Amino acid sequence: MPPEPSPLDRTQRKLLRRIGTVASVLLVAGAVVAIARNQAILDSLSRAFASPRWDALAVLAATVVAQQVLTSSVFWMLMRRHGPVGWGEMNALIAASTLANYVPLQAGSIGRLAYHKVVHGIPLKTSLVVILVAMGLVAMSLVVLVVMGLWVSRAGASWWWVAAAPLAWVPLLAGPATRVVGACLVLRTVELLVIALQSWAAFRMSGWDIEPSTAVGVAVVAAVANLTPFIGNGLGVREWAVGLAAPLLGGYETDAGLAAQLTGRAVDAVMAVAMGGPALAWIASRRVAPAPASPLDSSRP
Repeated sequence: MPPEPSPLDRTQRKLLRRIGTVASVLLVAGAVVAIARNQAILDSLSRAFASPRWDALAVLAATVVAQQVLTSSVFWMLMRRHGPVGWGEMNALIAASTLANYVPLQAGSIGRLAYHKVVHGIPLKTSLVVILVAMGLVAMSLVVLVVMGLWVSRAGASWWWVAAAPLAWVPLLAGPATRVVGACLVLRTVELLVIALQSWAAFRMSGWDIEPSTAVGVAVVAAVANLTPFIGNGLGVREWAVGLAAPLLGGYETDAGLAAQLTGRAVDAVMAVAMGGPALAWIASRRVAPAPASPLDSSRP
């Protein structure tokens, strides 16, 4: 029987990454051109950057760190049943892969999967399944957040009630069989709320204040855009998704959405270097003996 093909075929992966990189560059360039042609947006940005809102910048930086920790915690809980992955180790891997995703033609998640295989002996297919599960958890969390948002909107209640969305998963924590999934769903939903706060801060730093309802809507759109495959960190896709969602979400115009997302992206990129650089150095400096190959690992070429 011929060996089972790898789910990470190198040739196909490189082609898709090239397409994704070109798409990202074109989308970002298009966003910059759209902003440059809107004098009102440029004037607003000039005023905002001339008198920076340091509170918004602080919130942006803090939410990037919080999102990194939450994402790492989710992957740590999902991966530790398959190998001895440490929480700090997973944080370093996520930080390093986030930075790698900003490098053209590089896929941070692929490097992370390879690391788990070499260091912990975790099959590539197992790691890939964990990534797909993590994406599924995001989708489930999005549904809960949207439902909560619709309830708040129709009931005329305070949008602070949206912060209670993670509590929807608390019953899952009671059962041993569902405890890990429940905890991951709680963290994923909290992460969406963090993205909403991040969106509010990005708009505020760019010179516009948006309502909590709009911030939650932007977070939902941004989270969906981040799931785009073969485009690292949703670069370009997230900016345009948020911009084009302006008529639906209200509270800003398309070019303002593009400008705010690019502002947030700039802070995110700086934080990615600040966290990912040391993480990459730490990973490179480790002297860990490769784990023995598993006879059940059918993903090797």
